[in-house]
Amino acid sequence: MEKLLKDIGDIISGKSPGALNSTIRAAVIILIALIVAKIFSSLFNRLEKRRRNANLKFGYVRVIKYILIAITYATAIAAIISGSAKQAVSAVLASSGIVAIVISIACQEPIGNLASGVIIILASPFKVGDVVRHMGLNVLGTVEEITLRHTVVRTFENKHLFIPNSDMNRAAIENANHSESRVRMQLEFMITYESDIEVATKVITNAILRHPLFDDAQAELDRAIGKNPVEVCLNRFEPSGMVLSVWVWVEHNSLVVRMRSDILSEVHKHFKYAKIRFAYPHIEFVEKDSKK
Repeated sequence: MEKLLKDIGDIISGKSPGALNSTIRAAVIILIALIVAKIFSSLFNRLEKRRRNANLKFGYVRVIKYILIAITYATAIAAIISGSAKQAVSAVLASSGIVAIVISIACQEPIGNLASGVIIILASPFKVGDVVRHMGLNVLGTVEEITLRHTVVRTFENKHLFIPNSDMNRAAIENANHSESRVRMQLEFMITYESDIEVATKVITNAILRHPLFDDAQAELDRAIGKNPVEVCLNRFEPSGMVLSVWVWVEHNSLVVRMRSDILSEVHKHFKYAKIRFAYPHIEFVEKDSKK
């Protein structure tokens, strides 16, 4: 056993000559590098998962994992080329030329994406599972994966977009899940000038308060401070009618579409009974009295 370990050590260090031994040495180094990289990946993945479940920052854990894995592979390559693992480690750790080369080409697109990926992972402006909107591309979806090169966003049409990290880092990103998942939804209703504003306001208010997804906790808080939980305001006048606006709290961004549809349907139905007419562009023809 001791002789076997000694032979392996001689092969890795390059003391054992011969083409066959060189091939074996390269294979052993690659195998060790893969095992070490796998160990690093497993350990840091567990640590990242533990911190994510505890709602702690975990971006730096992933960066450290990538750095250690990169150093492992770089050391293995250098060991194969130089013929000595000891010289390889010294070369990797002491070489400032590698740093200079990386800095000199950092402005190039591939390296720029990598640098942006590190920034996104460390700063964590968004994380996997967040609902985000890319304001430049006007893309709304759920973040499914963040790599060092790109961010994967699944849209509500179930399409996957692979957006370069440099673009995600440079653009304005709207994150619906940052700090809290509650959002405010604005609804607007344009009614005719002949319609009764007070009746229309009651119909809209009742439709919102009766909805099962209405945020009751926020409503109780508003009532405690003497504020109406649903405030319908006359926003503006348009050529075709008057615009009523209201802001509604929704518990989660994913419920906005459903709640908006339900409220609009409910208001449309009760407007008919209350004889409130929706305004829309139309033309009225007035017949001139021929006798006059």
